[in-house]
Amino acid sequence: MKSLSSPKPFHDASIAAFPHDCRAMAEVAARELAIFVDDEYRQFSTRMEVLGQAIHVPDRFHFLDAVNKAGISDRVSSAAQCLLTRSTDGYLRQKALNAILNLREPWIAPFVVLLVGEYVVEIVESIQASLPSLDQGIYSNFVRENSDVMRTIRSRAASYWDAYYRNRFPDRAAYPALIVLRQFEEWAR
Repeated sequence: MKSLSSPKPFHDASIAAFPHDCRAMAEVAARELAIFVDDEYRQFSTRMEVLGQAIHVPDRFHFLDAVNKAGISDRVSSAAQCLLTRSTDGYLRQKALNAILNLREPWIAPFVVLLVGEYVVEIVESIQASLPSLDQGIYSNFVRENSDVMRTIRSRAASYWDAYYRNRFPDRAAYPALIVLRQFEEWAR
């Protein structure tokens, strides 16, 4: 999993997070959220593939508290919700995830899958609960196109289990992130 070496302003990072044929949608999302972003917060991106196209999903964005106070996360497009899943605020990430989780678009998958490799188990439990309703084809294609990303996500999930959740889930195989990853990998076979 490769990170870009230089951070990009919010607008450019937002556009780069989606396939080329989604550019108009990404532009709208960037405009919807731009006034709520701390563009001084320097984030990097992870390179992935969606339907054979390279995208660069930001590791994090820092949204100002006004995004919550304005209730903007309830009124923005699906693409903006995807960008909100990259927030530094875990509650905002979870709320945005819930808004996109069952959408059946290939450009949603990177934003969902990246959350599996993070430390907030409640977010991963939401993904685990939604496994039966997820589009298997979309996630299996994503896994096949992004083997390096998946390897890194699996390593992170295992590390978070070891550091934070070993007592809550004594059997590593019962840790929600590893269950979700195992399911995604099975779909990709």
